Amino acid sequence: MLIAVLCTVLVGACSGGGGTEAKSPDLADQDRFLREYVDFLNESDESGLAGLLDAHPEGDEDARARIAAYGGQEWDVHWSRASEFEGVWTVDLTGTAHTENRPVRVTETVAWEDGNWVMAPMPGVAPTPSNAAGTQPPG
Repeated sequence: MLIAVLCTVLVGACSGGGGTEAKSPDLADQDRFLREYVDFLNESDESGLAGLLDAHPEGDEDARARIAAYGGQEWDVHWSRASEFEGVWTVDLTGTAHTENRPVRVTETVAWEDGNWVMAPMPGVAPTPSNAAGTQPPG
């Protein structure tokens, strides 16, 4: 969980905003964002997904990694969310994939940054800061 929060902070530090006043987060809008996310994955629409994830600098690379991992699987999912920090949600997507009804369980970190929904990049997509938790030897 700490790493997910650190990734979200890193993503937030890199996302744009241009000094415009940000609107408050609306969970109905987060539902729209998540529906589009699932639709783009099901369609294996890399450019659409990259557009949705463009609030962080690695949006294109992250979209490519997500399509490779989850694309075209015909997800039929619902989600639940919890928030331990203001503006940051842990979203659990659960349901089935393909006609075989294989179980789907994916957890994402979604943050509200500068008026945009920002999804923490998949592991390995964004560089990890050298001073991030877990990267320093104990001592």
